[in-house]
Amino acid sequence: MDNTYKTNKYRKPLFEIVGMTSTELTFAVAFAYMESEQTENFCWVLEKLKELFVKKDLCHKFHINKNVGAKCKQHMVNDLQKTIDTLWMEVVWASDEVEYGQRLHQLEQACVDYSGFMNYVKDTWLTPHRHRFVGAWINRVLHLGNTTTNRVESAYWKLKQMLGNNIGDMVKCWEAMNNNLRLQLGNIRASFQKSFYEVEHAHISPFYGYLYGSVSRAALRRIAEELLRVDYVRTNRKICGCTLRTSYGLPCACELGRYALGGIPIPIDVVHVHWRKLTMEVELEVGADDGLEVDMTCAMDELWKRFRSLDVIGKRALKSRGPFISVDKASQSSQRQSQPSQTSKKLKLSKKQPQFTLQFPNHIRSYIEDVVNVKSDGNCGFRVIASLHGYGEDGWSMVRKELGLEIIDKDRSTLYDKLFSNRFSEVRESLMIESFGS
Repeated sequence: MDNTYKTNKYRKPLFEIVGMTSTELTFAVAFAYMESEQTENFCWVLEKLKELFVKKDLCHKFHINKNVGAKCKQHMVNDLQKTIDTLWMEVVWASDEVEYGQRLHQLEQACVDYSGFMNYVKDTWLTPHRHRFVGAWINRVLHLGNTTTNRVESAYWKLKQMLGNNIGDMVKCWEAMNNNLRLQLGNIRASFQKSFYEVEHAHISPFYGYLYGSVSRAALRRIAEELLRVDYVRTNRKICGCTLRTSYGLPCACELGRYALGGIPIPIDVVHVHWRKLTMEVELEVGADDGLEVDMTCAMDELWKRFRSLDVIGKRALKSRGPFISVDKASQSSQRQSQPSQTSKKLKLSKKQPQFTLQFPNHIRSYIEDVVNVKSDGNCGFRVIASLHGYGEDGWSMVRKELGLEIIDKDRSTLYDKLFSNRFSEVRESLMIESFGS
């Protein structure tokens, strides 16, 4: 949770609450324009989100380190600053209270002639706030890797890119927020699909057998990294420290050592439910009734009808895709037939436009289920991508905006500069459109 400024013409601070998916992507939970940053204003926002429980108040480690670094420059000569910065970071990242005491003692010894700096560090940060940002304390809570407000500040940066300026009214601001949410949703769904169907090479082992398709790839990466400690830790809890279990809800080195010693795969139940959430839908409780009768009759009839209509090659291809995928497709087809919708209208329209289908080889045509002819207004390519991602073709502006942000991303701009050579500026300008928030 954090506030940001200069987002609207009313000069109201924008308060945003974000969350993290099992695939470690950020999603917006809530936005609120507040009259001021008084306690009652924040309480009002949180009252509106009663289901959100904040157990620990974490400080922004980046700003703390920046302030300590600035104070260090005021008190010490250049030759000593780098050493003090290193010692300070060792204090911040101490894994337990014993190590914290040792690291702090080393810092005090190095700063014996700089009592003003040491008093600032202790009185301003360590004594009142160490339980909020020092590793020895924050690793005792289930924070899932969120120990600072970096995630929400990153979300603010992306939102401000879509707002474009600080003179938009509430309608323009809402449009930018809504577009941002839809982009987040598309990225999250794509990451869920990857965790469902793609297995990284490092995880191709019977040891991870129970976790395939049920746990996010982000969680599997953390488990794989922790597995490297098993040779040293074995099954000793004291040596292990169990930080991954306590802070991330994932099996730590000593747990993994026990499973490896017993020759059994990692059980799914030892992974926190957060990392097993690979859908946007709300899961029903055991025995709950969603009010809909589950009936496979129409789906099976449609599947059989489709199978009989194919030639030998088509039947083999359909069979190779597996019954679950086929039934799912058939179910969707039967639903389109029984419930006319916008999609069914597109299907009827596609039959009137055989010129598109005829451009494909004969053996592919039977698999074409839909043809969508987007507007030819110069943005047709963007409209196609928007439709493919479920935004509808009118979401073309979001696709174009996202490509514009991608090409100037500080981590990849050099790559695109080499790729487009002297056309980089031309490509960048071609993607520019009027801001969502102007």
